[in-house]
Amino acid sequence: MYYLNILTILLLLLNSNCTPRLSELENQPFPKAYNLANYEKIKLQDDLEEVSGLHWVGENQLWAIEDESSIIYRIDPKTGKILKKRKFAKNKDIEDLLVLKDVAWVLQSNGTLYEVTSPLTKDAQTTEYHFPIKEKRDLEAIVASKTEPYLFILCKACKWDKGPEKASVFRFDLISKSYDSIPFETLKRENIQPLLTSQMDKPLDIQPSAIALHPIENQYYIISSSGKWLLIADTDFIAKEVYNLDSRIFKQPEGITFDQKGNMYISNEAQDGEPNILIFEFNP
Repeated sequence: MYYLNILTILLLLLNSNCTPRLSELENQPFPKAYNLANYEKIKLQDDLEEVSGLHWVGENQLWAIEDESSIIYRIDPKTGKILKKRKFAKNKDIEDLLVLKDVAWVLQSNGTLYEVTSPLTKDAQTTEYHFPIKEKRDLEAIVASKTEPYLFILCKACKWDKGPEKASVFRFDLISKSYDSIPFETLKRENIQPLLTSQMDKPLDIQPSAIALHPIENQYYIISSSGKWLLIADTDFIAKEVYNLDSRIFKQPEGITFDQKGNMYISNEAQDGEPNILIFEFNP
């Protein structure tokens, strides 16, 4: 009985260390239109254990990909249940996706883009577009310009960036179906770190995992799994705000998207637990 009581106490202490108190969350800086202490958590099925990208489609659809297979999933935004899925290529290291009209654009870590027409149907067709630089690279985030026919693809760890102090942003032309050969913009630690409201001794690793355009604010929300931060930037990629993400909630944030009302969805890979999506209500 003595040892059982000791074990119970240890488990309670461990759980309290892993789950932040409400008062702790209320005091943590977070984008003002969202309440960090008030979110909904949706558990995902095992097929999405390595969930790496999200995109809200139309009025009520949530699509996802995971980095162990080349499959596009449609999931229930209320329960996380997989409603439909379809393979679009041989298994690759898949990192992010977005959907424009009836075309899904899927990003592989080496920068290859997959254009999937009529996705999630038996008529789906896939075309590949390759990244123009052959040096070692890892690109994990993709977003579409709101006003121009371009996609923007963000490096997480590319050799030419020479470390985690910066991350290149490349542009893909949807008319010519080709990448620019040089970066369009660069996210730099020297511009981002000073914006932190809670200063840290450790420098931020500028290694983006996902990006989404806010449908109402018209700003980019960029998250980093390795650096555990959330950056808000304007559509020219000028940093405006940055926040540390509590690792007890955001265990491995790899995907972000918004529905039409501005509600924010952030996905976490399993990381010693279950894969999930956290939903934050938009309340400006």
